[in-house]
Amino acid sequence: MQPAPKIELARPAVRKPAIVTPSAPVESGPCQIGVIPIVGIVFMVEKFGPVTFLDRYSRVSVAAWGLDDLVVSRVRAASPGSPVRRIPFTREELKSGGRDQPRLFASYRMASDIENFVRLLATKVRCERYVVVHRHGGSQREFGIGISQYPLNGPTHLFAMTYIRVYDGATFSLIGEAAALTTEDTFAERLMHNSLGGPSMQVDQAAFPEKPADVPNNPLLRDGVRTMLTKSLDKTLPGLLQRASQR
Repeated sequence: MQPAPKIELARPAVRKPAIVTPSAPVESGPCQIGVIPIVGIVFMVEKFGPVTFLDRYSRVSVAAWGLDDLVVSRVRAASPGSPVRRIPFTREELKSGGRDQPRLFASYRMASDIENFVRLLATKVRCERYVVVHRHGGSQREFGIGISQYPLNGPTHLFAMTYIRVYDGATFSLIGEAAALTTEDTFAERLMHNSLGGPSMQVDQAAFPEKPADVPNNPLLRDGVRTMLTKSLDKTLPGLLQRASQR
């Protein structure tokens, strides 16, 4: 068994997009699975230099792409017959992460940070289990959802790397976790199809946005991310939820 990757939901950056409180009414009724998606707000534009201190990162809000809604829909598809609810949260709650005092750059580097965040949101909606889907890093420099360009005419990659954690709704113990992958997690698959350590696709260099502000209106980037996110969640969620329900 490989060691679990370092947990990281966000990285400090020059610009921080606003997190919009869901405008839809809070769902009612019983909840077997509560979904906490922390995926679809930020798109990373990563231009790598010959050495890491020359790397340049930009963060763009892609809330209009509806990626968090997509996450909830894939959890529903993976658990037919189970009442599934999206658990809403505000920007302030995400920053606090269940702490009494928010930190300026809440990074959620420790498992306890995510557990505390789940405990905080559970006071709103009680569920038998909670599923957290968040961005994470792969085996290279890419992180979360975005596009990267390597120097010296190197490749350009579009990527959508997420991690899934399932918590017991009574004890808040971690009962299941896995990186969301589109292939089997074997050495051969990583070498041939999963070079970044998570879902990715090589795209033409011309796909790299000249200005980060162009990203939200780019259908190639939007559709590519949605496809990878859907495939990785559909492959990973059913088995993970089934194993977690048997514990």
